[in-house]
Amino acid sequence: MNNVSNPLIPFLLPVVLFFLFWIIFYFAFPGLWRGMKFGAQRASVLIVRSGLRNWSDQNPHMSVILLYLPMIVILVIGGFAAFGAGKLFGDLGQSFRLTGSEVFHIDQAVNTWFQTERFHGLTILFKAMSDVGGPIGMGLLAVVITVLLIRKERASAIYMVVTSLGGLFLNVGLKLLYARARPDIITAIAVAQGNSFPSGHAMGSFIILGAVAYILLRRKFTWKLKSVFLGAIVTVIILVGLSRVYLGVHWSSDIIAGWCAGTVWLATATVAFETHLRIRQIKRGTGPARAGADVPDKPIPPSEANIENISMQAKKGRRTYGK
Repeated sequence: MNNVSNPLIPFLLPVVLFFLFWIIFYFAFPGLWRGMKFGAQRASVLIVRSGLRNWSDQNPHMSVILLYLPMIVILVIGGFAAFGAGKLFGDLGQSFRLTGSEVFHIDQAVNTWFQTERFHGLTILFKAMSDVGGPIGMGLLAVVITVLLIRKERASAIYMVVTSLGGLFLNVGLKLLYARARPDIITAIAVAQGNSFPSGHAMGSFIILGAVAYILLRRKFTWKLKSVFLGAIVTVIILVGLSRVYLGVHWSSDIIAGWCAGTVWLATATVAFETHLRIRQIKRGTGPARAGADVPDKPIPPSEANIENISMQAKKGRRTYGK
């Protein structure tokens, strides 16, 4: 353990990380975010427009399950893809079992370095961040879902539930597949149960906070405020991941694998969410919005839906007349 205890480090570390990510998001991320959101929306538009609207018009009484079948297929395929991403990382890192491998040496070196840098203030910070990725994070999830339900944003609430539960099942499956042992309990300063690979805290916080970030970014906030949210969320995700290595209950490769699998699953769930919103538009008698246009979560009053239909038909008529 480090004999030098700088009381400023536990305060400065999250602050520095926050300002670093905030600056990156504020100046460099707007275009990237628009591209990511457009990609998710474009994928959902293509899925919905691939005969689904005509099928719905021809079969007005068809089963809801059949109508939402494309979304279900997306989630199933995405679940396998996310599991495959974690498995691919695990297969590449299977050498962590070999004492002469590069992954083994990196994991050992990173854990040893963190052990030498421990001191009381930093331990308090990382134990708190570990709790954020565990019980506190679950409480946050429950609060977010409750608020969304109160606001009658049911699709967003379903998005949070499905994304979180899907991530949990994927993490459990990967843990059972690899059954990797945790670092030596003698060097740990926290208690953790179960297998090590991939990190449930890292993967869970990435997925849950990533989903929260997407919902927040769909709001009509200024980019200044959105960049603050993103900076704070990414800072928490990074600190949660670091906390598990610092406390000695995970290897660094566990954290990276959790983030990789979490990225694939979060992207899949987000495309499914956008598809769900557009399928719901079809059920309400309005066409799916174009890519780049946010579909509102709250139910659209009939009068507004009629106005929207008239507006769309007028635009279509002008384009036809122009030809």
